[in-house]
Amino acid sequence: MNVPATAIQIQNVTRCFDELIAVDDVSLQVQTGTTLGLIGPNGAGKTSLLRMLATLSIPDSGDVLIQGLSVIHQPRMVRRLLGFMPAEFGYPRGLTIHEYLEYFGSLYQVPAAELARRIHDVKELTELTARDNVAVRGLSTGNRQRLLLARTLLHDPQILLLDEPASGLDPRARNELRGIIRTLASLGKTIVVSSHILPDLEEVSDSVAIMEAGRLVTHGSLEQLRHVSGETGLQIRIRVSGESVDGAAVILRSHSRVMSCEVRSAELIVRAEDGSGNELLQLLIAEQIPIIEYARETLDLEDIFMQSTAGRVT
Repeated sequence: MNVPATAIQIQNVTRCFDELIAVDDVSLQVQTGTTLGLIGPNGAGKTSLLRMLATLSIPDSGDVLIQGLSVIHQPRMVRRLLGFMPAEFGYPRGLTIHEYLEYFGSLYQVPAAELARRIHDVKELTELTARDNVAVRGLSTGNRQRLLLARTLLHDPQILLLDEPASGLDPRARNELRGIIRTLASLGKTIVVSSHILPDLEEVSDSVAIMEAGRLVTHGSLEQLRHVSGETGLQIRIRVSGESVDGAAVILRSHSRVMSCEVRSAELIVRAEDGSGNELLQLLIAEQIPIIEYARETLDLEDIFMQSTAGRVT
C-alpha cells in the first residue's frame, strides 16, 4: 500500500456554532510521518478543528482529506486510519484496565486473534503492564492519560490526534509522555498534538501551527517561525551586578544596533542585529559594567506564540 506524502489536508475549513465562528477558513497540510504541534489560547478553535479531523464534527464549508479520504464523504474509511485522544476522560463504570481495553478493542473491531497481542503492546508502550485488575475509576491523572493513549493506539492507527494529552500531568509524567510521542514518531506515525504546554511541544514537534480566534495565524518549523516573526537578529541574556543594571540598560538602548532591551531583575534581555554580539560586549566592558553572565539565546516557542497572537478569542 502506497502511503501519500501528505497525511492531512485541511482545505478552507469553517465551522460555526450559531453566530460563533469557531474555525474560520483554515487551510493546512501535515506531511506523513511528522509531528505537528497545534497551539493557541483558549477559544482559538483547536479542539473544534481536531474534532473535524476525527470525523466527530462536520465542516460547514471546506473539507479535510485524511490520506486522500474526505471526512465528509468517507468518514468510516477515515476512522480506520485515525486514533483520537480527547481531552476529557470517559469510561464505562466498574471496569478494570484490562476490561476497558478489551471493551474498546471490540469497538475498534480488532480481530479476536490479535486483540490480546495489541493490548499487551499498548500496555507495554504506556507502562501499564501488571495492572490488569486495577479499577479504572481509581486511577491517578497520569495513569488515566496513559490508559486513554493506550486505548487510542489499540487499532494501530497511522494518524494520531492528541488533544491536551499532558493536561494535569506532573513533570515526570510529562517527560514520560514526551518519550512515548517520540517513540510513536519513530515508528512513522503522523501526529497532531494540541497543548498549552509549549516547552513540551517544542521538544517533539517537527512543525507548529498557531491559531487565534478561529484562524490560522502562522505555521512552519521553529526556524521558519522565527524568521516569519522578524526575529532574524540576535537575542542576548546579560546578567550584571544589581546596582549596574539600569546603567547597562541605558547604554544598550542608545546603541544603534540594539532593537530592544528589557530589564528583568538583574538581567537584561537584548535583541540586536546579527553580528553585533561582540561589539555590545566590548561596549559594556569599556563602560566598566560588571558582567556576571553573557549568553546568546534563540527565540523559543513561547516567545513566538506571544509575538504571533494578540489574546483574541472567538
